[in-house]
Amino acid sequence: MTAAFTVASFINSYNAAMYLALVAVGFGWAAINVNSYPMVVEMSKGSDIGRYTGLYYTFSMSAQVATPILSGLLIDYLPIGYKVLFPYAAVFSALAIVTMCFVRHGDAKPEQKSSLLEHIGGDD
Repeated sequence: MTAAFTVASFINSYNAAMYLALVAVGFGWAAINVNSYPMVVEMSKGSDIGRYTGLYYTFSMSAQVATPILSGLLIDYLPIGYKVLFPYAAVFSALAIVTMCFVRHGDAKPEQKSSLLEHIGGDD
């Protein structure tokens, strides 16, 4: 997404390159939306799922409230106007990549089976 936003920052008209950049952003955003909540649930213990889900939605919704205000201020006060939106999106998606680099847990780890019979589903 960051690369697509960066490319779109340099495109001055709606052409095939702009549409390809926007399609890339759409696929990236869909991948994030599909995987972010399951990652939060996977990272938390059973008794903490509600707490971490609440934090996830609090910060997610806070960003959705703050970004129109901040981007609107940039549109109003910078001389480039609406052309600030793609660089704005590139910067914040890059910051999201940086924060994700600090995530150290969240991959599902399969449980160790105690017998050969459990490997073939014989424990049902």
